[in-house]
Amino acid sequence: MEKICFLVCQYGKEVNGGAEYHCRMLAERLVDDYDVDVLTSKTINYSTFEPYYTNEKESLNGVNILRFDCEPYNADVHQNWRKKTKFSRKIRRNLYRLGILETLSNIIPKWDLGIENEEKLMKSHGFYSTSLLSYLESHQKDYKAIICFTYLYPHTVFGSRVAPNKTILIPTVHNDSDIFRSIQTHVFTEVKHIGFNTIEERDFSYKIFGNKMSNNSIIAVGVETDTEHEIPFQQLKEKFHLSENYIHYFGRVCVSKMEKLIPWFINYKSKYPSDLKLVLTGRLFQEKIVHPDIIYTGFVTDEEKIGLIKNSRLIINPSKNESLSLLLLEAMNLGKTVLVNAKSDVMKAHAIRSDFAAEYYTNETDFQNKIQKYISHPNLIALNKSKAMAYVEENYNWQLIINRLKNLISSI
Repeated sequence: MEKICFLVCQYGKEVNGGAEYHCRMLAERLVDDYDVDVLTSKTINYSTFEPYYTNEKESLNGVNILRFDCEPYNADVHQNWRKKTKFSRKIRRNLYRLGILETLSNIIPKWDLGIENEEKLMKSHGFYSTSLLSYLESHQKDYKAIICFTYLYPHTVFGSRVAPNKTILIPTVHNDSDIFRSIQTHVFTEVKHIGFNTIEERDFSYKIFGNKMSNNSIIAVGVETDTEHEIPFQQLKEKFHLSENYIHYFGRVCVSKMEKLIPWFINYKSKYPSDLKLVLTGRLFQEKIVHPDIIYTGFVTDEEKIGLIKNSRLIINPSKNESLSLLLLEAMNLGKTVLVNAKSDVMKAHAIRSDFAAEYYTNETDFQNKIQKYISHPNLIALNKSKAMAYVEENYNWQLIINRLKNLISSI
């Protein structure tokens, strides 16, 4: 059996990030066709990067997990390198805003402006692991394909250099300042293939890297909402102190993902008093805002997450930075209506293509009006159910996704 490996910053059943979970779902569905390794770190904390796992090897659902220590992290040093690398990033971002970066990238596909400092920035990152990269270097010949997850992190930037001729990049790109770094022009033009999640993500990337970007296609990911055991809602209510009436966000509980969800919801409750609660599910990476209408569940099992989604009135994804949104797709697969941030082109496109089984909001007033519309007219939620489920089945079923990926690996 041929061997493949995934490179991802975090991996394990305790990890609930979108890209990391995306990686896990793909890896586990390839174990019948390949011997699958995952090279990853021992941490699950994006802020401190302190080790969480103590074991260096683990087998999970047929996947061989190899965990490596990261280099000591100093937040002040890393922040200092971020400041030193602003200039080159801003140059490219401003060219993008002027609408001329794509044309320039067609002529000059690889940029070296500030790249030495950008490499030092990467090496100061909390996910930087020399032992992981050394292992990949010495074992590269063992692998039919190397699949790097998320453009942002050192394992991708440096790992993609080891054997670019058999490296597949699944970048999970969104409009973030780091995508404009010169170092990324080398990653996005040198790997064998780039697997995007959506048309919008690919189109955005062409505007940054131009027509010399590596061969690419839409791979995406399927959706996982089946569980062995369904947890009774009464059990969930007792454990998490839930009411019958709540809207739900799940994912990392942090400002970069939730934007202004909490203050906007509090303002909504002032305008429309009711027993409606906001339930936030996921690890907390920000200051906890205590409010009688906000419930924090912390990290939950997959069965608990599915139960919380099924029993919610609405699902909210307030993030403006998405390359796909597993949150949205999982909820829609369960027939739920999802409200999304219109600043995310990807999620806005999901809403339009699904005939508005999901709906986007443009500002705080619109956010409040959309919530009130669905809470006041539950029949609208019922009407969306079949549309939401059909959209996921037609576009994100697992057979379609895995066949795309297996065909790509075979072609390398």
